[in-house]
Amino acid sequence: MITNPVNLNKIASAYKSNAQVNAVENLPENPDNAKPIKEKNEVPKMDTLELGNKGQESFGTYKIDRQKLNELKLDFNKNVDSFREMVNVMIEKQGFKADKLMKAMEKGEKPVIEVDSETRAKATEAISENGYWGVNKTSERILEFAKTLSGGDPSKIAALRTAFEDGFSKAKADFGGELPEISEQTRIKVLEGFDAWQNEGITNPTDL
Repeated sequence: MITNPVNLNKIASAYKSNAQVNAVENLPENPDNAKPIKEKNEVPKMDTLELGNKGQESFGTYKIDRQKLNELKLDFNKNVDSFREMVNVMIEKQGFKADKLMKAMEKGEKPVIEVDSETRAKATEAISENGYWGVNKTSERILEFAKTLSGGDPSKIAALRTAFEDGFSKAKADFGGELPEISEQTRIKVLEGFDAWQNEGITNPTDL
């Protein structure tokens, strides 16, 4: 039976909120608070996300590809839900309720949870070098999301970088001021990506 709470925290962190979730959700949909340039008599557009919207919205000097943005969010949410369900099943098989377990851990308690071999294998694969939640794939998604939000406009990098750092800091605070090493590695990889984008002058959000 595995009783190490650190190992459990690494898996459970995906159930609650983690650096990636907060960092992505914290990215502004309108970097630098840029406001759309309205033509005379133009009907104001609502800055909302709607699945199936294939158009692009112009915000000043850049455009947001709504279809791609929706696809990125849908894929992300799908994988978050899948991982949460995996952890839920593992926890409930042992007679616990996920929400009560998380509250207990937040209070500093260390419930004894057995991580079965199947769940361990899936979690290990998910955070591996090429896994969906690994450093490479995670940093790529965050950067692609940022580029899509800004229409690939390099002038928005500073605002996006700040938003990402703020989101990471919030996630860190949620977990008592410390995150797993993989989260810090991801943060560094994302910042390197912003630097590369800035230095190379990438303008196409697909040129990741």
